[in-house]
Amino acid sequence: MLIDARNFWKLHSRWLVGTLIATALAAAVTAWAGMRGGRWPGGGSATGLLLGALAGVIFVFEVALVLKKTTRFRTVRWMLPAQTWMKAHIWLGLLTVPLVVLHSGGSFGGTLTTIFVIVFSIVIASGIWGLALQNLLPKLMVDAAPAETVYSQIDRVGRQYATEAQRLVLLACGGEEDLPMHEAALVTMEESPGIGALDPSHRGQEGHIRGAPRNVGIQIKRSPHPASDLPEAIPSPAIQAALVRDIRPFLETGERGMLGSRQRNQWYFDDLRLRVAPELRGLVDQLDELCERRRQLNVQRRMHFWLHNWLWLHLPLSIGLMVLLVGHVITALRFD
Repeated sequence: MLIDARNFWKLHSRWLVGTLIATALAAAVTAWAGMRGGRWPGGGSATGLLLGALAGVIFVFEVALVLKKTTRFRTVRWMLPAQTWMKAHIWLGLLTVPLVVLHSGGSFGGTLTTIFVIVFSIVIASGIWGLALQNLLPKLMVDAAPAETVYSQIDRVGRQYATEAQRLVLLACGGEEDLPMHEAALVTMEESPGIGALDPSHRGQEGHIRGAPRNVGIQIKRSPHPASDLPEAIPSPAIQAALVRDIRPFLETGERGMLGSRQRNQWYFDDLRLRVAPELRGLVDQLDELCERRRQLNVQRRMHFWLHNWLWLHLPLSIGLMVLLVGHVITALRFD
């Protein structure tokens, strides 16, 4: 649920106004009951029970979002649309804060109630934290990882990058073909970037990799071009050693070694360019771009972790809050 200055009022004005009105009404009713009874109404008073019951109903609705996100209920027409459900989840969740405060009468009560309030506070705080991350990180990812792909395909795309790096070095520097058998690197005709690294006349058009290989369109298996179309191979121990020792492992796994950060990548490939023949510097540029794309996939993976890790706290505690709510109701009915 994106919240920013451009769409906030359009998407959330009614919910914001409704939440403020409901809060004002709850406070007014509590104040009226307090003036009438001569003291702040506690949780066992008629006003406290009304506010507590309303907060409890909202708790049940909040937890029901878990069911809404399941495959069975996601597209059920009679239920609220997902966007409306999320807006209700956010604003009704915030509304429970004043309702719980007014219901408590300013007192934590016994041990169970104190635990309930602590868990409730953590659930609200983690929800606000998650909402902030959901609005901040996607915007940062656009700038930090423009080469992002489907999260579940990150490792597969990395292996394709490694296969492409191996192919480029094989065509430019010669040597025996040693491509991984488990990864068939299939790309469309228009997506093959390799020739730009080898033929200076093509670098203006084919000198940059335009995107991760995608299995769509007419598929061809990568294979060396006919010998008549290729320039003569230029052996380069520096490039071949760099490929085996640093570049290919980094592309396949994303694990940091000599490569990994933008600055280390720049230092590494600047040094490699100085140690190869001028004719092979276009190849180094290609390898540099492949590693930069892998670095961006690593950034995407880290951001994905932070984008979802708050749920590890928010969801279990929300379920625990429902258990505490049941215990709180039973205790209140038995002893009050």
